[in-house]
Amino acid sequence: MIVHEFFPRRLALLLSLMLLCLPALSHAAALQRKDEKLTVDKAWNPEPDADDLVLPMPCDGQMVFRAVSVPGKNLLYDKKFTMGVHTLADPAREKYERARDGHISGPFTLEDMPAPWREKLRARDSGNFYYYFIAKYEVTLWQWHAVMLGECLKTPVTKAMAEPVVGKSWFEMQEFMQRYMVWLLANHKDALPVYKENDKDIAYLRLPTEEEWEFAARGGLNVPEENRNQEDFHPLGGLARADFGVFSTQDRILEAPSVIGSRHPNPLKIYDMAGNAKELAQSSFRFSIPDMSDGGKTVVPRPHGSAGGFVAKGGSFLSGEDDVLPGKREEVALFNESGPVKTRELGFRPVLGGINTPASAGRMEKLRLAELSLKEQRGPAARSDARTPAPADGVVKINPSGELAAELDKIIQATSSPVVKGNLEQYRRMVADYESAAERREDTEILNGLRSLLHHIEGQRNAGARFSYLNLIMQQPGADNPAVMERNRQSMRDWKIVLNNMTNNYKEGLSNILKKARGENFAPYFAQLRGEYNSDDLYSRHMRENLTALEKHLQRIRLQGLGHLSREAIWKDVIQEKTLKAVMAIK
Repeated sequence: MIVHEFFPRRLALLLSLMLLCLPALSHAAALQRKDEKLTVDKAWNPEPDADDLVLPMPCDGQMVFRAVSVPGKNLLYDKKFTMGVHTLADPAREKYERARDGHISGPFTLEDMPAPWREKLRARDSGNFYYYFIAKYEVTLWQWHAVMLGECLKTPVTKAMAEPVVGKSWFEMQEFMQRYMVWLLANHKDALPVYKENDKDIAYLRLPTEEEWEFAARGGLNVPEENRNQEDFHPLGGLARADFGVFSTQDRILEAPSVIGSRHPNPLKIYDMAGNAKELAQSSFRFSIPDMSDGGKTVVPRPHGSAGGFVAKGGSFLSGEDDVLPGKREEVALFNESGPVKTRELGFRPVLGGINTPASAGRMEKLRLAELSLKEQRGPAARSDARTPAPADGVVKINPSGELAAELDKIIQATSSPVVKGNLEQYRRMVADYESAAERREDTEILNGLRSLLHHIEGQRNAGARFSYLNLIMQQPGADNPAVMERNRQSMRDWKIVLNNMTNNYKEGLSNILKKARGENFAPYFAQLRGEYNSDDLYSRHMRENLTALEKHLQRIRLQGLGHLSREAIWKDVIQEKTLKAVMAIK
């Protein structure tokens, strides 16, 4: 700290001591104070990561994206997740932000991606996923200059060039993405995802939907579902929310956004989704109102019919801590009395999306197959029968154990009456819709069943830890008193009963999940769960270890039957060896 000579020495010393007593300032706060010069790459990727997906920009720049994975068995599968805010400080905001269901998927598969992206994601993901791509950072002023003004600002650049561009209208944001796309198509078309079935159908830049933005902000599949659906912010990993977001507090009102990447990333390694610049989505703002479902038995929120302005997400540097939650939302008009709406806190980050119905025979066939239930797709014999025309109005040989939709196809093909055929085809579509919906529900139930089994294992581990503690007490001085020894032994007997019952319940759960899955391949489910429990905290580490044990137990039951998986074999996989000996010794 530089102190002018005319400052009294004591005052200088006092100021120095006061500064030392203040909490340590973050790197971002330091950047806010200094007109620091930055290398030019800090204006588009200050925190590089091996999984970054990069598109070139004019002036040798880049726009960096993160892939958001969504599990799906076919084109029409999507994932349900909870949006909005669970704990609303102001009940009047229920119409804006009450917790509600959202659904998410992506248009692209690995086969649609450029080779460098495909290899990165193949190394990261195991399982069947669909993808969309969201910008890792908010669009910066440097990127705006490169695209909109053609100004190639070389290194070093001021920190202002690495801050999110704000004060632009929806129309200007659209123009930015249009100009950038035209440049990409002219210079780097091979860097974009392209549908395998039709190379004319290519990925393009747009604003994210509210669902795309919020699912990514909550951490996507990199956050355990029990957390993502019940908490209003992603796991903090021992840090404070301020370590992830740029926002104002009662003691400090910020005057401008920070440089991109100045705080910690969320679990998807996306930066600045809490505060900094408020981000515009491509979704119309609608109120959330209560409605009835299940024949009037359940009240559920649904969007109101009036579409207003656009949704803004994430809050800004002017927002308070509670206003930067992923589920918070604001409405932004396109125009006001002065013209197109633009504010000093409004910025944006693009996504790469694509059309859902590319004009190709291959894609249309995938959509047709997606409309069929997965059970039917797994039955090649049934499909083969369904494609074999039967004599007109002849006797149809029905397979009682076949899939309902496939057997209906036989009857439809054997019917000569156009009226009857039309009615049957309508019924066939109803059956297919029902089976598809039932399959999705079953898919969710299997995943939740596996999660429940993981927590069953955790319960056994905790019981084993309690047992280990009691065993340690037995080794302490004074524990050889007969009365004390008998009391401790009885406690250990009680805990062994608890452990036995927990393990029996776990085995029952294993049996039930195998009955429900009926030969289902569990690998995609385990891949998703490993992604959710990928953090380094104790809970996630335990869940990964529990997953390994669960996979082993399911495989053993499939090969040898439930009778060959004893309680002792389960304990060997989930309880420490020293503790297991003590458990086995107690009678």
